Amino acid sequence: MSDQSGFNDEVLKEKLEILLDEDNEIKKWNEGLLIKSLILLPIIIFMVGLYIVNRPEKIIDILFILLYPLALILIGLILLFVMRSKLK
Repeated sequence: MSDQSGFNDEVLKEKLEILLDEDNEIKKWNEGLLIKSLILLPIIIFMVGLYIVNRPEKIIDILFILLYPLALILIGLILLFVMRSKLK
């Protein structure tokens, strides 16, 4: 009976070591900043370029400059989720 509890303690210790290990697959928030910036940089460049080339004179023009890239991102996300759901 005492061998059984010792075995359970060993298994629990191994699980805790795996969870506390720094080399696990959980990434910290700052590890993917380069990829995140590569995704956001073209969007920012597009918005700034569209603002410089087409100076907005009305509030509708400003909303178009902000909503157009967001709509494209939203369409891309919807397509991604649809494609992922069909793979499963």
